[in-house]
Amino acid sequence: MRHLTLAGAVSVLFLVLSAAPAPNDWPQWRGPNGAGVSEGTFKDAWTPETVAWKVAIPGSGHSSPVVANGRIYLTTSIEGAPLPGHTAPVHLGFDLKPGYVNPDSCCIDRTYTLKVLALDAITGALLWERTAFDGAMYDDRHRKNTYASSTVATDGDMLYAYFESAGLYAYDRNGHQKWKVDFGGLAKAGMGPGMSPLIHGNLLIVQNDLEMGEGSHIVALDRRTGKQIWKTARSHRRSWATPIIVTAGGREELIASGAESVIAYDPMTGAELWKTEGVRSHPIPSVVQGHGLIFATAGSGAKVALAITPGKVDDAVRVAWKYNKGTAYVASPILYGDYLYLISDAGLMTCIDAKTGEVKYEGGRPPVPASFRASPVAFDGKLLITSEDGDTFVIKAGPAHAVIRTNSVDEPVWASPALANGTIYIRGHRHLFAIR
Repeated sequence: MRHLTLAGAVSVLFLVLSAAPAPNDWPQWRGPNGAGVSEGTFKDAWTPETVAWKVAIPGSGHSSPVVANGRIYLTTSIEGAPLPGHTAPVHLGFDLKPGYVNPDSCCIDRTYTLKVLALDAITGALLWERTAFDGAMYDDRHRKNTYASSTVATDGDMLYAYFESAGLYAYDRNGHQKWKVDFGGLAKAGMGPGMSPLIHGNLLIVQNDLEMGEGSHIVALDRRTGKQIWKTARSHRRSWATPIIVTAGGREELIASGAESVIAYDPMTGAELWKTEGVRSHPIPSVVQGHGLIFATAGSGAKVALAITPGKVDDAVRVAWKYNKGTAYVASPILYGDYLYLISDAGLMTCIDAKTGEVKYEGGRPPVPASFRASPVAFDGKLLITSEDGDTFVIKAGPAHAVIRTNSVDEPVWASPALANGTIYIRGHRHLFAIR
């Protein structure tokens, strides 16, 4: 069901765009267009001793740094006092029966302080920090997740920090809160947050897929005021993938991944444009696009990669090709040049011709055993994959797998790197690193 408000219709007709970030900025999850790719030039060799700087970040968070107009924005979660007796909501299992408990769920029994930080992109100096939320959380999280895992989106003048059940917050670049929206309790089987907000024109778009589908929705807000423009119900079970915008067949489409289906919506009204098969597993990896296709993956259970044709095409041929192994539980794929690269949880890489689905190589190994949650980034003919141990492996892009070198920040890493204005920013467990 879709709801478009009168105020929303007016806002759609009179879009007011803020000043855009500079071309080499990294203003949202996975940078420009959510692609994970930069056209800039960056250092590709470093050690913990040769980074430009590192600054301590309080608490913990898997949100990636974003960079716009000389500032870095990120979020963090600081554990507080015990809350004896505070419990998570009752969750549904795949059989739709209440009482499901994931063995890795934890941490509802304490208070948390959720903060938004702004740092100078050149020096790393803290410019301001704001407490968005301080109190009891609504639901558990995975023991390896945090309550600050959604990445900020910014246009350089305004920034939007999403903490799911703890609210959506809008600040100006100087840290003045402009509005807050509360979506209520958002349960995701006690796994915690992860989806990041998406800026499109004067809209801020959020995809909330919950539990086994009841209450799931995708919603667009006027990002100047926080007022709802439209809201469309979804029947999809919990997901963490961030939606993207594509242009196909002369129109813009908002692409939302899902286990049950991948759906395109009109981003201005929320109307469904088309629907095709889903990724079957929980969609945590985000969609990427290129060569007239979009690529959706998942790997929490079934391993699925779909190449889908957007726009006005016959639904019978919408899925151009599929590949059923090599995908990650968390890390997103990356499209770079002519090839789609998949990374498994163990860092095994697969290279596929994006247009045809022809496998160029599979099982490309990192030089040491490792686990991976950060998504790959790419620049200058190279792919960077960063392990939980804090090692970044530089991989030669192309149809033959080759590891060029290994770098380290000597600290665990879960957040995906940001590439902006000649600097690689890596968020570790306790520090933010700048490499230039």
